[in-house]
Amino acid sequence: MGRTARRRRQRATCTSLRPMAVGRPCTDLTWTKFRSWCKEQGLPKTRLTLAYFPDTFRGMMATRDIGPGEDVVRIPERLLITASKAKRAMLARAAAGKTTQPDRWDLSEHQSLTYWVYAEAELQARSKWHGYISSLPRDFASIPLFVLSGRSPSGTIDMDSSGCVQWVIAHLPHALRQRVSEQQARLFGDWSLTCSFSAAFGLQPVSNWRLYVWSWLVVSTRCIHLGRQSSSARHTQTTGASCLRDAHSISSQDNITLAPMLDLLNHNEHASISTLFDADSREFVIKTDVPFKAGQEVFISYGPHDNLFLLAEYGFVLGRNPFQHLELDHAADLWVTAAKARMQGLRRVAPACPASIGTLVDMLKQRGLWGDFALLPGDTEPPYRLQSALRLLLAVEQQGIPLKRAVAQWERWRRGEPEGAESGALDLATSNWVRAACQGLLSVSARMLDDTGDMGHKALGGLGDGGPSAFLVHCIHTVWLEINTIAACHCS
Repeated sequence: MGRTARRRRQRATCTSLRPMAVGRPCTDLTWTKFRSWCKEQGLPKTRLTLAYFPDTFRGMMATRDIGPGEDVVRIPERLLITASKAKRAMLARAAAGKTTQPDRWDLSEHQSLTYWVYAEAELQARSKWHGYISSLPRDFASIPLFVLSGRSPSGTIDMDSSGCVQWVIAHLPHALRQRVSEQQARLFGDWSLTCSFSAAFGLQPVSNWRLYVWSWLVVSTRCIHLGRQSSSARHTQTTGASCLRDAHSISSQDNITLAPMLDLLNHNEHASISTLFDADSREFVIKTDVPFKAGQEVFISYGPHDNLFLLAEYGFVLGRNPFQHLELDHAADLWVTAAKARMQGLRRVAPACPASIGTLVDMLKQRGLWGDFALLPGDTEPPYRLQSALRLLLAVEQQGIPLKRAVAQWERWRRGEPEGAESGALDLATSNWVRAACQGLLSVSARMLDDTGDMGHKALGGLGDGGPSAFLVHCIHTVWLEINTIAACHCS
């Protein structure tokens, strides 16, 4: 079962929003100033207000009932911050400073928006967008990348950094640690390109790494997609063509945007929304397909994501995520390495050699059958992708079947034809492999749950640098609890 089919299957089991607690309206000064700024900028009055909730901490609450098909929020075009607008703003600033205009713009949409956020944040109260910038989170302490990105520019995570960094690295599941490493490489690449570009044309310099990391995460966590590329693609409509009329207009080339007020809406995996750009009113509109009662938190959906993705990209997890699954990619990689070592020691008596395993893995990769090995909580047998890889590899490594015969037998299995006498033995070997992998994860997750649980919190105080945020520790604990629960289901 592939990732798309897995998500459809999981989504089918949950179709409605759970009952939501009534929120307590927020009255802090930052929110009050932001509302005043929105009013000054001509943001239409909404039926939403910021509030505190027991489950999500802070989100947008309906001030009156909102029915299916009604607007959740409307954001005027002039308040949408897109890459084309960011480019025009930066070029206008350069022109005012009599700087040579670049003859090309080498930054992507994400890089352009990050550069814009960085520049406006540096201006502080001098920025006309200060009301919006000051409403953004002061840090992203619950996002692993923010903690691990270091004090100075680097394309890799600094493994020799503070006790807090080392603790987080040591307690992230391998799949999450790998995702964060990939994020770090992209972050550093964007930083390097933006520094070079701004320096080449005398634009506003980029020199503060931590501010750039913050700006990069603002864009990553708060951008929405315009048009067909939104997360609610099946509902999305675009009314008319967006034309570049003035400094406030979005471009037809814009795909993502920052949208003040809209980015305060939290995620719920069951939220159902429609998005459109109204060419007549020049507003980006979000409508709800489900009702909300006054006092309830209003949600949008960020997409069908598991907790590893949500933690890496947004810095939160869901206690009951319907898209939870157990990733076995790392277990498979470790097994391949160990199998090659075992076969190297037995090559004098075994018909296969270590190179056979590598050849088979390469073949699986070429056919798109390597990786994305995931177990769902309710699986009664290994999913197709995992079975496909294991039956081929175990035939050679454990059953000692010659390479060519193993491949031929495997092809018969894929076509649903009889495999031969070894079929039952391979079924058992596959089940045993999955059980052993889950037992290993069960053992690891038990240790991690001890470290991130109530007793582990006491030990964090001894790190000397404050340690990771309590919410990040909670999120890591939740991820390991999920791994532990699913692994236990498949160990029996």
